[in-house]
Amino acid sequence: MTTLRELARYCDELLSVSRFQDAAVNGVQVEGRPEVHRLATAVSVSRQTIGEALAWGADALLVHHGLLWGDRPMRITGPLRQRLRLLLQNDLSLLAYHLPLDGHPELGNNARFASALQLEPIEPFAPISGIPIGLVAESSPPRPLPRLLQQIRERTGREPILLPGGPGEVRRVAVLTGSGAAGLLEAAELGCQALLTGEARETTMALARELGVSVIVAGHEATERLGVQALGHHLAEQFGLATVFLHDPNPI
Repeated sequence: MTTLRELARYCDELLSVSRFQDAAVNGVQVEGRPEVHRLATAVSVSRQTIGEALAWGADALLVHHGLLWGDRPMRITGPLRQRLRLLLQNDLSLLAYHLPLDGHPELGNNARFASALQLEPIEPFAPISGIPIGLVAESSPPRPLPRLLQQIRERTGREPILLPGGPGEVRRVAVLTGSGAAGLLEAAELGCQALLTGEARETTMALARELGVSVIVAGHEATERLGVQALGHHLAEQFGLATVFLHDPNPI
């Protein structure tokens, strides 16, 4: 057991929240009961994940994609009102960590995804306001592209989309989970043969061919499960909390 305040302070420091300029509000987004015994985690907050957290008896829900985003006008209407109502009526706290959870060198989405694919991180990648959140990783020896696709399929439980552009074997892979197609040009400049991300843009296919870098699109939600899972496990060990990951697969 710990208090919500202690839990949030620990996460803020662990993930170096103050270093990031983020569109998301990081930390406590909705304050519920003061003590936390049971912590649910999920990639994104929704009525479904809130309901599952309540059914499990959670005191707090920790997510990667929260409700409050600083660059959007906030009107408490529609789905936002309904989600807030569920949280407040049931005294369920909501914590969210966006870029700080992407960029953490051990618990972060990119670090965990690279590790799951047995890729060795070698340098940072994709800075936002000067803070890199992605990484360039290496496969030694170089890995056949079909083998890498198979491993991603096994890791995510879904078929990745390949936008071919690079060679049949890859050594250097730029890893930028979630909506990371904007990192393609930098990946090419860093000598990568592939970019692994969650979402692509319509323009990504042609750019991949022209830059000579294959883009592997493995799903926004699917590539961002590992960070919040790792953070939940870490907090369970640190504070003796009961934790559960609420899996809500998304085809995007």
